[in-house]
Amino acid sequence: MHSVKKFKSGLAPLSILFTCLGMNVGVLADTHIDEKPTLTPCYVENLADRLLCGSIKRPLSDDKADAGEIDIHFAIIPAIKQSNPTEAVLGFAGGPGQSAIELAAIFNRNLRYARENRDILLVDQRGTGKSYKLQCESDDLVAQFAFNDMTADLNRLGKEDTLRCKSELNIDLSYFSTPIAAKDFEAVRKALGYKGLHLYGVSYGTRIAQEYTRQFPDVVLTSTLDGVVPMQQSLSAIGSAIDTSMAALFTRCASDKACTKQFPNLDKQLEVLLTRLDEAPAKVTVRHPRTHEKVQLVVTRLKLFSALRMALYSHSTRALIPLTIKQALAGDYSPLVGLLSSSDMSDSMALGMHSAIVCAEDWPRLTAASRQQYEQNYFGKLMIEGLDVSCPIWQAQAVDERFYKPLNNDTPTLLLSGGVDPATPPKWADLTMAEMKNARHLIAPTATHGVVSQTCAAKLVSEFINKKSAETLDASCLEKNNTKQFFMNLNGAIPHVDVSNDPEKKGDNS
Repeated sequence: MHSVKKFKSGLAPLSILFTCLGMNVGVLADTHIDEKPTLTPCYVENLADRLLCGSIKRPLSDDKADAGEIDIHFAIIPAIKQSNPTEAVLGFAGGPGQSAIELAAIFNRNLRYARENRDILLVDQRGTGKSYKLQCESDDLVAQFAFNDMTADLNRLGKEDTLRCKSELNIDLSYFSTPIAAKDFEAVRKALGYKGLHLYGVSYGTRIAQEYTRQFPDVVLTSTLDGVVPMQQSLSAIGSAIDTSMAALFTRCASDKACTKQFPNLDKQLEVLLTRLDEAPAKVTVRHPRTHEKVQLVVTRLKLFSALRMALYSHSTRALIPLTIKQALAGDYSPLVGLLSSSDMSDSMALGMHSAIVCAEDWPRLTAASRQQYEQNYFGKLMIEGLDVSCPIWQAQAVDERFYKPLNNDTPTLLLSGGVDPATPPKWADLTMAEMKNARHLIAPTATHGVVSQTCAAKLVSEFINKKSAETLDASCLEKNNTKQFFMNLNGAIPHVDVSNDPEKKGDNS
């Protein structure tokens, strides 16, 4: 089975073809909601520390008593020193569709200084992880590589895959919107007895952090929004951010003597490559990135662009983009294979939940004017086309118009942006804080998506939480250049890169 939704979804880090699978609503338990959770020791991947895990029962719907209940699972990473036992740092995962618990090792690293005196609380948002994950089957990598989207009727396939996934999940996606999910997080807080929370959200996680703050302002002590998504804007605006981030990389290469010598006129070379693929997809035999067996790869504009788009998220993969373009022009697609395989996250992303969010919150927000604006960009056009195919089938109820209003409050809020972020550029944070009364926006000029994971911001977040104010934070450390040396050939990076005129070092705050 093939689908184009992976190419046409929002902030989810997905670049190859997929489909989805899930559970029938008939398995929902009929138990009491107000039971105190039992905490049991547990472990998660890539984290040696022992956590405490549990779950609570929540109604699937507040309006339909007969809709059943679901288990909302959570995990606590205990504080190193329990000096603030009534407070916790609540981490919101991105996607939309990622499991916070599965990302516990990353949250632990990002919040390592905050954890010194406060618990880290992670909740699998409804529709993700262990909290009734909305997932449908995905093609394996071999099938994804071999699929030729140039000869396929993508709209027909999109409709077929959406209908199949809807039938398999057999549940109304209207139950999985951000406003409804926010109530689950509050129920977990109450059940565990925390008096106040410090919020930390990344990407889509900043949206639900804002919605949680709107609904429960009295329990939010501070809020850190890392890679900020405005409430009043559709995720379809991401196309402009991708183009701006790619342009910054081209400018950086052109300003570096070694890079421009090895990869002259890189932006023009990409245009030549894309035009060539539009005329005829490249059909090559490559080595499977995990089994090393020979498999067929059909390279199209869609696959190439999607792989390059995802490579923009990390400096390690950004450093491969010039080489990937040059080698592909020469008929060598081995670097592209690495980018394609590293960006396939369909197993960790709840694609049904992703559709629940974008179809109830982003698609209804599109107007004739915004469509015209967003469709000026290749990926924005793809995303809107995909939503127009799938959302009428899902029939997720649109959120209330009040959902789109920017927060107007005095909660201490720290907003973080990467200067070359391909998903949530700095101007999105400026839009988000338009009516906030106690907010500060910090930009790390050379950071991509997720500032805390790349910079000194982990310490700044801890200081912000302890002070409950961002006013006096010394953010000068964010100016440090964290770019990676470009790969000059398949053997690796050159020993030194001239960054004296590096535009990514100066930052791109558009």
